[in-house]
This record gives sequence, C-alpha cells and structure tokens, in this order.
Amino acid sequence: MVTAMNGIEKHAAFYRAYLADDRSLASVVGILMTAIMVWLLFYLVSIVGPVREQSAARPSPRASVAVSAPAHR
Repeated sequence: MVTAMNGIEKHAAFYRAYLADDRSLASVVGILMTAIMVWLLFYLVSIVGPVREQSAARPSPRASVAVSAPAHR
C-alpha cells in the first residue's frame, strides 16, 4: 500500500507543477486591468474630445442653402 501511495504522490507532484501559481495570476490580472483602464481612458477622452462650435455669424452650409432657395409650390 505504501508503494501505491508513493506512485500517486509522484503523479500528483507532476500535475501540481502545471497548476497556475497565485503570484503569476496576480500579475496577469494586474496587467489586464491596466490595459482595460488605459483603453477606457482613451475611449472616454475620445467621446468628450474637442467639439466643433459653429459661430453664430456663419451659419452652416445646409441652412444657407435652405434659406436662399426659392420655395417651389
């Protein structure tokens, strides 16, 4: 019985080597969260980014065409 347990322990030690280590998971999670936060920052900045403001003295081209065009009835 002792030899059977010794064999099982050898196999268990072999497969235990392929398990993810908690320390390696923490670094992967940290890198992933940093990448997501940088992406989110760029996304939010692009939404809020520079907005074109049209001056009141110069109407948009479409509005001027609509105002200057004669009415057809």
